[in-house]
Amino acid sequence: MILLKNLLIFFFLLFATNSSAKSFPVQTTPYISDYANLLDPETEARLTKTIVKLRQDLDLELTIATIETRYDYGNFNSIEEFSYGLFKSWNLGNLARNDGVLILISRSDGEMRIEVGSSYGEIYNKRMGLVIQNHFLPYFQGNQIAEGIELGTYEIINRLQPTYDIIDPNQLDKITLSAAIKRTSFWRVIEDKYLLIVFIGIVLFLNFETRMRDILIGLQRCPNCRRGQLRREKTIKKRRTTSKPGKELMKTFCNSCDYSSVEHRSIPSIRD
Repeated sequence: MILLKNLLIFFFLLFATNSSAKSFPVQTTPYISDYANLLDPETEARLTKTIVKLRQDLDLELTIATIETRYDYGNFNSIEEFSYGLFKSWNLGNLARNDGVLILISRSDGEMRIEVGSSYGEIYNKRMGLVIQNHFLPYFQGNQIAEGIELGTYEIINRLQPTYDIIDPNQLDKITLSAAIKRTSFWRVIEDKYLLIVFIGIVLFLNFETRMRDILIGLQRCPNCRRGQLRREKTIKKRRTTSKPGKELMKTFCNSCDYSSVEHRSIPSIRD
């Protein structure tokens, strides 16, 4: 009796473990894995040609996957969990850049997800959400599944690579310097921070302009001996604050003679 009870417990745990086990489909090709049979041969051929060209020109790995339901592969809590696991399982994108792209459509679940590598940043997750809403769903709602997948894929490529403009899917632009720069992780970090970059640029320019004036004074000839030996020393007499200006003493002197001049200058407040 005890043996029978132990066997029942064993089989219960075995089946419970198997029912909760998670797995992922195997790629049929590196470009398209259409398990749900949503693409006709002509559309799949056009998309494959585009994706192959994309990899050749920009080394950008984009993959399309369609499945019947994510529950065929285990008890996943969400399409986001499944797509993230599938992205990792298929090792999409360049490992160093982490820039792969997965377009996942789960037909029976009525769900889809565009998974992008972490180097794209949160801003691209929002952009991909807009692509789904504006370029995939209108076709899906009209039961034009293949058309929606094809045109939506072209829009994804345009959003990820702005210079890679697909007007005619068969005519893809060659790589340019601008395109190469925009493919870097650094560009993705700074592209939405224009105001910060402009502010830093202004600060650097003002600092550079002040230093250049100090350097150029040394190129001027001394009004006394006419030699190019002028130097400048700056002494802060009163530090500026957020609301009040400061004061500084600017002394110009010549290394060849006894010429010197003193200028009292006001320093604008930090707010100004």
